[in-house]
Amino acid sequence: MLAWSQGQLAEAANVSRQTIADFERGAHTPIGNNLASIVAAFEKAGINFIPENGGGAGVRFKKPAE
Repeated sequence: MLAWSQGQLAEAANVSRQTIADFERGAHTPIGNNLASIVAAFEKAGINFIPENGGGAGVRFKKPAE
């Protein structure tokens, strides 16, 4: 959605690029504080995480302020 590279996400989340690469390929799940940092980086960039609500979990861009 954001067209970020692993390096860009790692920088935005203040985690290593290897943490992102390992997570993407399913080798490891980031520890709690790294996962929270990744989520926070996405949210700061305008991504909204949608919880499971009967239709499945998902993501979308936040609605722009009017």
